[in-house]
Amino acid sequence: MHNHNRYEVYEEMTSLTYEKTKYELVNEVDKYIKATAKASCLNGIIVVNKCIKYDVDICFVLAQGQIESHFGTQGLARKTNSVWNVFAYDGQSFIDISEKGKYKSPDDSLEPYLHLLKQRYICNGKTEYDLLNKYVDKNGKRYASSEMYEANLRNAFAGIKESTTIDSLSLELKKYAIIL
Repeated sequence: MHNHNRYEVYEEMTSLTYEKTKYELVNEVDKYIKATAKASCLNGIIVVNKCIKYDVDICFVLAQGQIESHFGTQGLARKTNSVWNVFAYDGQSFIDISEKGKYKSPDDSLEPYLHLLKQRYICNGKTEYDLLNKYVDKNGKRYASSEMYEANLRNAFAGIKESTTIDSLSLELKKYAIIL
């Protein structure tokens, strides 16, 4: 009985530490989004929760949202709310974009993007880190037409890792999730 109580205390303390770390991570993500794109309506809690659900690197997701649309504040994303421009292709106008590529809020565009990543890009042994060098799907099709896409993505990714604690908090959160 005595050992059981110690385990319960350990489990409770780990759970509290997980929640505290997650809270800090959400705040750091919100802070980064607002510092980068003050007018963005993208919410850190949604980013963190969905990245956990899909097991995708938060820094990668933020870097791509930053270069695609400045977190929904530039380009067609201002009208479509599609932060990652899913279903939007170069040269298209707002009218040309399918209703599947138009969202009520930037937060609503995250899950379709993450689903696309996991189904077509981060599969068959490929990781986000592979995409930083060659962003192609399982059929070899590029995510973006720009020849500088990967370099821009790498720069944004490195900038996030260097200027924030998002990466270290994410790793800490994963550690506590494993314990729990």
